[in-house]
Amino acid sequence: MISAKRGALDLDAGLQYDRKAWKFAAMARDITSTFNSWTYSLDQRTIDVLQTTGNELPQNSTEITWPRLVLGVARDFKLGAKFNLLAEVDLENTFDGPRNTVVSTDPWSLDPRMGLEASYAGIVFVRAGVNNMQYIEEIDGNKTFNLQPNIGLGLKIKSVAIDYALTNIGTVGNALISNVFSLRFDINKRSAS
Repeated sequence: MISAKRGALDLDAGLQYDRKAWKFAAMARDITSTFNSWTYSLDQRTIDVLQTTGNELPQNSTEITWPRLVLGVARDFKLGAKFNLLAEVDLENTFDGPRNTVVSTDPWSLDPRMGLEASYAGIVFVRAGVNNMQYIEEIDGNKTFNLQPNIGLGLKIKSVAIDYALTNIGTVGNALISNVFSLRFDINKRSAS
């Protein structure tokens, strides 16, 4: 039998400001840094099974997630009475040293994300975006630029929304495509004023 305990404590905060067709947002994640710690208690039978099957024994451990700041800006374009186009750019800033991102310095890295959403009457949505932009070092030492495109569809009827996203398209190596479905209910939805 495996008995595992996990503990974590963190603080997030966000702000959003809307001005006409523009939306501005800032979200600070893991402001206090998040400390995750795991402890495992394994009985001898479980240890034997894990070792026989070639699995690693889980170790007690502590992990620190450093703060990050996500800045976003979006613009809504009206394309007639029922058609809208929403364009968005997010900039995820991390402060834990160089990462494999477009802008990478010590101690700051920047990971941009961009997306578009076309909608009809606030009911049907078609989405596309790119993220995970990075330089990949090839075996010959040359670097190539890589990004991950994503596409999706959404349907919203009254307070129920169903979304589908196809992600990990074009990932380097053995591509694993992810299909993500979500169902959302709006409770106590405020009327637009």
